Amino acid sequence: MTVDKLAVLERLDNDQELFVEICTIFKQDGPKLVRKLRDAVDAGQIIVAIRHAHSLKSSSATIGAYELSELARQAELAGNQGDVSIISALLPVIDVKLHEVIAELS
Repeated sequence: MTVDKLAVLERLDNDQELFVEICTIFKQDGPKLVRKLRDAVDAGQIIVAIRHAHSLKSSSATIGAYELSELARQAELAGNQGDVSIISALLPVIDVKLHEVIAELS
């Protein structure tokens, strides 16, 4: 299981409709965030990359995709340490996990 739906529903007082809405937004925004993260890394814009990694971390945690959130946290931390090579190494793993999450949400 890539998404901990039960934990999220518990936080949302079992509001299924809100959960679906949040997941719909994530399915649209998650790929955009990863693309923006990759573009920022490619352009050497570390501050922008950190911001996108942070957004991905938060939105992934919101929907219960904790493994993806952890990968984004590692990318954010690497950015804060100025290590773009770690972010670059994490991006393929982030892509795979994002696709798993979206497939599970669909």
